[in-house]
Amino acid sequence: MKTRERFHYMDNLRAIALLLGIFYHAALAYSPFMANIWFTADLKTHPIFDITVHWLHLFRMPVFFIIAGFFACLLIENKGIKSFFTHRIKRVLLPFLILFPLLAGLFVHALKWGAQFPETLPPVFSLFEQVKNLPPSTMHLWFLWNLFGFSIVLSLLMIFRRFMLTLLTILTNKWVLLFVLPFLIAPALYSQFAPFPAPDKFTPQLWSYGFYGILFLVGAGLFIKKSVIKQLAPFTNYLLITGIISFAIFWYLMPPALTIEQVIKFTKSGSIEVGGTQHFILVLVQSIAVVYWSLLALIFASRYLEHANKVTRYISDASYWVYLIHVPVLLYIQMPLLSLNISIFLKFIIALIVTLTICFTSYHLLVRFSFIGKLLNGTKHNQTSLLPRFNANK
Repeated sequence: MKTRERFHYMDNLRAIALLLGIFYHAALAYSPFMANIWFTADLKTHPIFDITVHWLHLFRMPVFFIIAGFFACLLIENKGIKSFFTHRIKRVLLPFLILFPLLAGLFVHALKWGAQFPETLPPVFSLFEQVKNLPPSTMHLWFLWNLFGFSIVLSLLMIFRRFMLTLLTILTNKWVLLFVLPFLIAPALYSQFAPFPAPDKFTPQLWSYGFYGILFLVGAGLFIKKSVIKQLAPFTNYLLITGIISFAIFWYLMPPALTIEQVIKFTKSGSIEVGGTQHFILVLVQSIAVVYWSLLALIFASRYLEHANKVTRYISDASYWVYLIHVPVLLYIQMPLLSLNISIFLKFIIALIVTLTICFTSYHLLVRFSFIGKLLNGTKHNQTSLLPRFNANK
């Protein structure tokens, strides 16, 4: 059945999830855990950045894929499988193919250009010296690459419509979401180092399909059963308390930060040896935290973000472009900051504000009224059409 209803809380939450990515990546430079991993790691760090990035990491992208699944099912219901797949090619695959070479070039240039500023380069730069042929990576665009793969799978599964509707209905039963879903994603996460890495390879990574892919299906099921989020609202306190406890246990059990030698070994082999009782418990509490914080985000969004105006719609439209380009922009800003002897909190604020300013400005001046804006958002904004309205209000 076709629906013309606009789900503003989903639009707004998706924008927040994407924009939190800038906050997340900016904070990595000052996280003790990421000192040997991140490209702009500062000599000074603070545990508050560790707590922040690990907490955000648990639910930021899981929420994004749940929302992506929700809108995927909406498109299939409204336009059919063929039109949905064409839509995903235009909105997901084409932006990836067009922007990946450009952003990869900017990424490399930002690091080479920025290497002139700090007296001591971040430890990860030794990785570039020791591993000459780095495995190809989709960088932060991995979410597009995975999303397109999930869209292919969903398109194929929806051929068996009756079976899929039954499966999605079962998957989004409130009791399944509360008590079964963590155990469904745990096997995929068990195969990975904790906290789970980004599935940034070009070849399909099965653990990503068993983790993000399942959450994508949950999102599709939430479209079929839109009332489930309201049904979960009475469990808000339970979700919050359990989410806090699971994150606290996860934080306590989390292994120490990787040494640069382990980073190099991981880069060469593509995996780190995991297993044992502690890893099992760690993955279990991590899975609970992922599900519960994601459900909380959906509940709070449905409660407080179900509104729309010109500002929220503008931010929603801009967030896609802003997220796509923010990493190289952030590198250009944070590399020179490494040489400054100022508070890392001030560095973080500077990096965040300047990155957001550049990204939103570039969207408004270069993207919003161009074919790129239409490619990303499906809407061609006419800049000249704004003038009469502006003059009329004088």
